[in-house]
Amino acid sequence: MAATPNALAGSSNYEPSNPDGLSPHGGKSVQDFKAPGNITAIRKALALLPRNQRRRLVLATLAQVLLNLLDLLGILLIGLVASVAAWQVASSGQLPEGVSDVVTRLGLEGQSVTRLSIGAAVLAVTVLVSKTILQGLLTRFMYRFLAQQQAQVSAELAQRFLSQPLMFVQKWTTSEATYALGMGVGAATVALLGASITTVAEVSLFVIVLVTLFIVDPWVTLASIVIFGLVVLLTYRLLSHRTARNAKTMTDGSIDTLSAVSEALQTYREAIVLHRRGYYADRYSRIVGSVARASASNTFIMEVPKFILEATLYLAVLMLGLTQFLINNSVVAAAGTIAIFLAAGTRVVPSILRLQGATITARNAAVASQPTFYLVDELNHQSAHVTNTQSIPFASVVETFAPDLIVDDISYTYSGAQSPALRGVSLVAKQGTSVALVGSTGAGKSTLADIILGVLDPDEGSVSLSGVAPRQAIEMWPGFIGYVPQAVALVPGNVRQNVALGLPADTVDDQAVWEALERARIADFLRSAREGLDTSIGERGIRISGGQRQRLGIARALFSKPKLLVLDEATSALDAETELAIVRTLDDLEGEVTTITIAHRLATVRRADQLLYLENGIVRSRGTFEEVRSSVPDFDRQASLLGL
Repeated sequence: MAATPNALAGSSNYEPSNPDGLSPHGGKSVQDFKAPGNITAIRKALALLPRNQRRRLVLATLAQVLLNLLDLLGILLIGLVASVAAWQVASSGQLPEGVSDVVTRLGLEGQSVTRLSIGAAVLAVTVLVSKTILQGLLTRFMYRFLAQQQAQVSAELAQRFLSQPLMFVQKWTTSEATYALGMGVGAATVALLGASITTVAEVSLFVIVLVTLFIVDPWVTLASIVIFGLVVLLTYRLLSHRTARNAKTMTDGSIDTLSAVSEALQTYREAIVLHRRGYYADRYSRIVGSVARASASNTFIMEVPKFILEATLYLAVLMLGLTQFLINNSVVAAAGTIAIFLAAGTRVVPSILRLQGATITARNAAVASQPTFYLVDELNHQSAHVTNTQSIPFASVVETFAPDLIVDDISYTYSGAQSPALRGVSLVAKQGTSVALVGSTGAGKSTLADIILGVLDPDEGSVSLSGVAPRQAIEMWPGFIGYVPQAVALVPGNVRQNVALGLPADTVDDQAVWEALERARIADFLRSAREGLDTSIGERGIRISGGQRQRLGIARALFSKPKLLVLDEATSALDAETELAIVRTLDDLEGEVTTITIAHRLATVRRADQLLYLENGIVRSRGTFEEVRSSVPDFDRQASLLGL
């Protein structure tokens, strides 16, 4: 069962980081925020899981605790064996009183000392080995369970993240989002919760063993608690801060390496020309070097407690032995006590190591999962409408969509901006008509297009497509709204996958793909010079030209046979002949497809039914090409320079 939004919503005692309406990051990177304490981090990690899965986790923890009773039984049996063996050596003639009582209660008073010793030893080994096997199986189940929860939580967070408005998503860098949705979730679930369960199990073992030892010899037990307690406390204080710093270095490095590689690939041509490829190589080298040193340091630190505790155990047993033989006249009693404490030490010291390791792991994981906790906090306090992110085959939709667009007095201000990007903009476009948005850079054209598409929500006013809000229209009629950006985003793969973006392979009709490619004037090139629909375009379309990338973007928009088509500088990378061919394709759609076109190249929009000239976020003029030209001197001057 995947984590539900309600389950995730309980994960935060959040205090808004943007009281002034600034970005969620407040101008910072997620790497700049301080990680929560271990207890707070564990609470947040538990809140990521659905309630029924949390119950399963609690049951697994209780099972780990109950297994510790087998440790107690094994320790007592070892003490019994030692006492019997010491009695036999001392030849005192009778078993110690406590041992004799146990033998009598078990109905074994008639057995020989040898048989008692062998039986107790075999039983002790059986109990301890059984406990080890059961704990191993339970630990395997626990981590497999946590891995399943990691996958489900990660998928749920990704769905919620991709359901948010554009401005929310754009506040996260690719590397931040990738880490928060992937490695950060793993740190919060498998690492942090796994370490927490280990901590509970080991603490319970301490309590059980220490209570038993206190009954056997309270003063020695108290001395042992003081000695080992001080050693553990000092070791933790000396090492935990260092491991936390190392964990922060590794977390930041994981994000920074993604950024460095992404930037290097995106600017590769410029880096060649500017002779700066070495800069990215050096930067990457510094980051991975820092991460490697931090990782090596943490690996060594995890081993340090082992050496310290082993040495402490040996010294403590030596002191205990000397004390017992000096105080107790009975060699048997002394040997039994020493055996019990030694057996307990051999179980407790590894447990202390596991506890320290779990504590350090939990601290590291709390740091490493900070980006994920921050993302969850922001998602829980994001009030945007959650949309359906699942792809729906076009053939399953009833064609009731009417591409009538009404934009009614909308205004929009970007977060942190001093002035609105749009003010009081209205627009009506009937089915089959064409509208062109023109104006200087920064006039608000692309913002208006984003609001029409439902990517942004207006601060004031409303937009309706076929009588409903844009996002509702997209959910009701997927594919009936097409969009071509200036910078077309292509995914690694072939032409077919990019034209039929996001659709399952078994639902893609190759004939429909070819029809879209024909309309985008790229089909002939793919047939003659490449491998048709199986042509690999490389990451971000690196194997094809800028104009071909833009034509694939147009084919993608036309593939679903849209009724409303929004083009944002969609022909800017095309040569004049290809642009003219695309314009003719759009002319063929006139009457049945409503088109909204943003263009600086005025020849593209000259024949539009309606032009809106935007300036500083307001509509300065509207009408036909000639009407706008006559009312806006700047527009008239641009048209004259182009010979129009």
